[in-house]
Amino acid sequence: MMKVGDLVKFSAPDIFAGIAEEYPSFGVVVSSGEPRNNGYGVQPSWKVQWINGHQTIEHQCYLKEASHDNL
Repeated sequence: MMKVGDLVKFSAPDIFAGIAEEYPSFGVVVSSGEPRNNGYGVQPSWKVQWINGHQTIEHQCYLKEASHDNL
């Protein structure tokens, strides 16, 4: 379960490959957001502070917790 303080990476289907390339390598979850509808149903969302200083709010389905296996 994702939580505040987790190190994350942006992860999306291939259709978003161009957008995914614009995201920094890693970010830290700084807060939870209101559940949002992403077109497939309501999912949790998270505010992420990326290593480039930008913050975004992302659906949980587009975030992957960083681990030794996916660095």
